[in-house]
Parts: sequence; C-alpha cells; structure tokens
Amino acid sequence: MRLLVPAFICTVLAGCLSFGPADGQFYITGSAPAESNCTLSVQAIGSGGASVERAVSGSFRESFIVGPARKGHRASLRCGDSVVADRSFKYGQDVRIGGELVISGGAP
Repeated sequence: MRLLVPAFICTVLAGCLSFGPADGQFYITGSAPAESNCTLSVQAIGSGGASVERAVSGSFRESFIVGPARKGHRASLRCGDSVVADRSFKYGQDVRIGGELVISGGAP
C-alpha cells in the first residue's frame, strides 16, 4: 500500500511532462530546376497519413509545421515523375523551431 501512492504520483507526473519538442514551424530551403514543375513534400516516416506538399521551382524557402516523430520525417523534392532530392531528418535534432533544412536537386 505504501508503494501505491509514490507509484501513482510518478505516473501522474510522467503523463504531464513533455519528452521532446512541441509542434513547430521550420523552413526547407534549396533549389529545383527552374523550368520544371516540382513538388516539395514532407511526411512522417512510417506514417499512413498524407504528406504536406508545396509547388516549387528555382530557389525556394517553404515553411512547414511538424511535430516530433520517433522515426523522423522525410523531405522529398519531386520533379515530374523523378525524385531529384530526398532526405530524412528528425525534428528537434536536425532542425528546430524556426530553423532551416537544406534540400536541392539537379535536373531530372
């Protein structure tokens, strides 16, 4: 019985603590072939949800809002049917709130 009270308090406190960064905005910067219709997308790795996409060309700086994901996220730059750049990253480690993540690709 004496152990139940401390165990309960620890459980309640652990549920109230944050163990990582909160959702936040960051920027993906880079360049895409100027004459191509390209799509920049971000998706949590292993997520069944839809990716967040932006149309880009030439030099770009696009903002995204993500939350922490155990396996991280994947940013992809696709021009036509070709992936011209692709990288994984962990929000809170590789990029933080207001930070920049660089991705760029050449001609498909």
